[in-house]
Amino acid sequence: MVQPAAGASDAVRWGNGPVAGIVRRGWNDSGVDEPDDQTDLPRLERGKDLSRIFAFTDGVFAIAITLLVLQIEVPECLSSNGEFLDRLHDMWPDLFAFAISFIVIGSYWVRHHRLMRMVREYDASLMWMTIAYLFWIVLLPFSSQLIGEYGSEVTLGTIFYILNLALIGICMAMMTRVILRHGLGDPRYEWDLELSLKSTWFTAGVFLATAPLALLIGAWTPLLWVFLMRLDPWERERDAIYKRGKAKPPVRT
Repeated sequence: MVQPAAGASDAVRWGNGPVAGIVRRGWNDSGVDEPDDQTDLPRLERGKDLSRIFAFTDGVFAIAITLLVLQIEVPECLSSNGEFLDRLHDMWPDLFAFAISFIVIGSYWVRHHRLMRMVREYDASLMWMTIAYLFWIVLLPFSSQLIGEYGSEVTLGTIFYILNLALIGICMAMMTRVILRHGLGDPRYEWDLELSLKSTWFTAGVFLATAPLALLIGAWTPLLWVFLMRLDPWERERDAIYKRGKAKPPVRT
């Protein structure tokens, strides 16, 4: 067993073997490995290295968006073009649910990416709100399958799906709120964070407000979402500020 040289408190050179010559710092006189400076350790409560949050979030989004297409089964035992078209017609609820959920997940990924470009550091509250946000993202393939299988027959499945969408928006709004209140964002883009917060609440409100109407208009509900979200005044104000050159979009290196 390799042991540090006696009395080597500041630096220890390892002995023979594949680790020969490697210097280990921070050993005390009793041979216990200790860091040189406790301030060099990353803090879980607050820090500036956001790379792991980005990587984890992107991974969850990638898995969720992949699970959507895995739920669509390829028709078997087809013998003619007519039979293929018939089976494709039978599959349209699944394909429709896939398309809507794909667009929703993609849109929320873009929003999250845009939000995190304005973040300079994290804290425990932001990490836990990110976990809650990703919980509802990864649940979306399940709720999407519900409306694909039973959308026109089980109305609670449709309500569950819409609540899932709304809860994603609510969690994202809470994330933005944490960034603002805890001073985690770039001060130059505090106005953008404020507008993004209001816009995200608006999006969640659209989903919640249209839940009762979804029971009446069914598959036409997503078209209503598109129309209402284009009326978002805070998103339009934000876009106008950047288009007029009053501010430069944030860039993360």
